[in-house]
Amino acid sequence: MSAKKFKFRFEPLLKVRKHTEKERQKQLATSLKEVQDQQGMLTEMDKERLGATERQRTRMCGPISLAETLVYSRFLVKLKRQRLAGAELLHGLEKEAEQRRRKLVEAARERKIYEMLKEKQQFRHRQEMEKTEQKETDEIASSSFLRQRKRER
Repeated sequence: MSAKKFKFRFEPLLKVRKHTEKERQKQLATSLKEVQDQQGMLTEMDKERLGATERQRTRMCGPISLAETLVYSRFLVKLKRQRLAGAELLHGLEKEAEQRRRKLVEAARERKIYEMLKEKQQFRHRQEMEKTEQKETDEIASSSFLRQRKRER
């Protein structure tokens, strides 16, 4: 008698859960990349602001031009606005990344539930197959014993 092959009823659902988890991993990676890019842009803005401030300081050693001072002042105000907008955008991107991280954790948890169920069912299936094999072995042994006793009589 051949052993009955194990079949997990929820295998298609487990595949969907695995696919969902992979998609959420990709989404999180995209969000984290966006956060990293925005942080880089803010760092560049800070460097640009410091450079502009330093250039303005060196220019103030000599004769001061009102027009040039206004240009630097407006430029610094513009950089400050961009920095604030960038910081706000960064905050939003970080929130989105955190939400996507939570969704990934939830997807992983759901996948894990189905994998654990599959493992339990495989274990039960193995136990049933072992019981069946043991019964067959016992039956063969008892038949053998009965045949041997009949021969002896």
